[in-house]
Amino acid sequence: MKKRNLLVFSWLIMLYANGVMYFLQGFLLTRREIHLKSAAFDGVSCCLESKYEKIIILIIDALRYDFLAYNNSTNKSSIPIYQNNLPVVEKLLKDNHGVLYQFVADPPTSTMQRLKGITTGSLPTFIDVGSNFASDELKEDNILSQITSSGLNITFMGDDTWLQLFPRSFQRSFPFPSFDVWDIHTVDRGVEQHLVPEMMKPDWNLLIAHCLGVDHTGHRYGPEHPVMPLKLKEMNSLIEKIVSNMDPQTLLLVMGDHGMTRSGDHGGDSPDEVNAGFFAYSPGWNIKFNTSKTRAINQVDLVPTLSVLLGIPIPYSNLGSVILDLVFPEQLWSQTRPSEEHVMKIAQSYFSEALYLNTKQIWRYLETYSRDSSFPKKEFEHLSSQFDRAVHLFERLQMKQCSNSCTSDSSCCAPDEKLEEFIQAAQIFLTEAKEICRSMWARFDLTSISIGLTIFTCSLFLHANFLIESELTWMKPVKYFGIIGAFLSILVHSWSSVLTLGLSLTPVFVYLVGTMRKIRLQQLFKFTYLAPFVMAASYTSNSFVVEEPYVVHYLAQSFIWIPMFFRRQTKNRQWILRIALSLTTRLGLAFFRCREEQFPTCEAHSLHRSLNSLSGTNWIVFARVSTALVSCIAFYLLYKRYLPFDRKNLFIVMIVWCYWILQSACFLTDSDTIGLVYLPRLFYIVFIVKLCHDIYTFLFDNELGKMSNYRKKISNLVILLSTLAILLAGDGLAPVIILALASIVLFSQLFTGESNCGEMWPLYGLLSLHGFFASGHHTSLANIPW
Repeated sequence: MKKRNLLVFSWLIMLYANGVMYFLQGFLLTRREIHLKSAAFDGVSCCLESKYEKIIILIIDALRYDFLAYNNSTNKSSIPIYQNNLPVVEKLLKDNHGVLYQFVADPPTSTMQRLKGITTGSLPTFIDVGSNFASDELKEDNILSQITSSGLNITFMGDDTWLQLFPRSFQRSFPFPSFDVWDIHTVDRGVEQHLVPEMMKPDWNLLIAHCLGVDHTGHRYGPEHPVMPLKLKEMNSLIEKIVSNMDPQTLLLVMGDHGMTRSGDHGGDSPDEVNAGFFAYSPGWNIKFNTSKTRAINQVDLVPTLSVLLGIPIPYSNLGSVILDLVFPEQLWSQTRPSEEHVMKIAQSYFSEALYLNTKQIWRYLETYSRDSSFPKKEFEHLSSQFDRAVHLFERLQMKQCSNSCTSDSSCCAPDEKLEEFIQAAQIFLTEAKEICRSMWARFDLTSISIGLTIFTCSLFLHANFLIESELTWMKPVKYFGIIGAFLSILVHSWSSVLTLGLSLTPVFVYLVGTMRKIRLQQLFKFTYLAPFVMAASYTSNSFVVEEPYVVHYLAQSFIWIPMFFRRQTKNRQWILRIALSLTTRLGLAFFRCREEQFPTCEAHSLHRSLNSLSGTNWIVFARVSTALVSCIAFYLLYKRYLPFDRKNLFIVMIVWCYWILQSACFLTDSDTIGLVYLPRLFYIVFIVKLCHDIYTFLFDNELGKMSNYRKKISNLVILLSTLAILLAGDGLAPVIILALASIVLFSQLFTGESNCGEMWPLYGLLSLHGFFASGHHTSLANIPW
């Protein structure tokens, strides 16, 4: 028997590993990083003369476009609370000194990936989001390394994520911690303290300031809370200070790295998350910018634009295009300035040469990438023809002669129509190259995914077969062949999909066909197998995936009650427990959050939010307080009735309550929050001491092995761990945790003394999933609390 189990285990492990490997190979796409660097004299990255002596980049984390754009509506009551809090931007636009864009991010919209995008010009892949919390020094060629290699200096202040990515790029740096999302002031006040004094120093060329207050306010309160306009007005004052200390040869870029959802989260690809704001200003500009029409640029376009403006090589892996209005602002001049037509021609020639350098750099990257990676042949040939056409048009213009001799005279510049023809051809190439790469790195390998799912599904059938079939002597060799075949299919997975499937699945089919005669049909339709089958079938529909929490809720309620209709006799206690379990499950439904795809039909509610982040009427606060009070009473009655309760745990619970009270009081009075630091520390000290004590008594201090004593100690451990979960989740989710605990108690009481476990495990799995969704989570990137 032991040898048989070992064979079965080995075969199943090999098959599952095979299926998962193929699925991940097709689903978790990666982009190969190229660690080559651009150089000023490599024949491609020839630099132009810099247009600005100094550039200031102010990154306001999570600055959504509609936070930045001015709302001219005459109906003031219809203007959202987060709009029109940056009036300095509208003033500078009216003074003809600035331009405003939507700054479109590539998902995933997490800060680490966005910083990589706006410094390397590269596009992310789906799996890149996993490096948001821990990332090594950026090895890919980037704008900061090019600046330092060119002998220029960078000063930085703000989010310490920059120091993780670029530890040796800054002449001076003032980093501040970034992952304490409850702290909305420390980073911003640090930036305000250092920014203007650093601007006054003469030894910098690029100054980067990264503020986190808007992002943390969104995470803590949401964009529609009264704290958000206060934080945006702080940013408005900061921009005013910067503008008042700038000289005509300095360029200011104010931008967001991503946006935020209605709940203040980010990470996905919804419009609110990808549409950040971008504002550029220079005192030396005198331009006419049309603010009535929304214009958009890609975040990766910032990299080649900064490279051209600073006169440095464009990073090797960049896929962005130079931004017309920043490199060529003269084209925004009023039409009533004919006397400066020669300046316009010189600027147009400058922009054309910048486009040419950009085009050569991207084509070099595509050639290098295609040598060692699978690049679609048809698309590559199409891009090759587009590149050849752009180069041919540029060579006909003889732009080099023009740029060398036209610094004061435009007579040698090419005619406008020829310049425009080249500019159009180059922009078409740059746009198509970026879109092809974006689609290539977002295109799933359906063949590998299908192979993985096929192997995994057949493995599940084989696994189920092992659970119910009787051993057949002549089938033993098939298991050996199955293990060998699964192992070989892993080794040759890159050769042929047909060979892979044959090696993996032929022994599986032989075994299933040989044993199906011994299996009765009724065994295939057991209650135990129904829940996993229904859940798996629901994932084949996009609508069911979006509404997955409600599918789980429906199945959980169904599996609570369906067994009652197949029993001849049921005790009253069974009815009472099932009613109570059904009620707790239904109450958990009230805490489900909306997915981004469900707006606007799904209305966000405030039940899961912390008390100090509520901004509604008094009845909302009253409802939340009532919910918390009822939850505490239910918690006490439940454990008093069913489980022994250690009164020492009350002290830990009191610490949590005091922490919540102080948290709300500090929010109302805007006072010092030092108590918010020491109360959790006190909690952790008491918690660790109590946990060690409970574990010791559980292992070494049992009275004659009495089951009741074990029951009491396990109950104390559960309650103790629950207090930790409640502290970490906050007062907003405390009722959900109490509901989950109530469900655990009712579930254990329901199946106490039950000999048939067929209905227990499917219901346990569904209730676990239900608790996951009730705690405000979703199986989507956009709902991960970054």
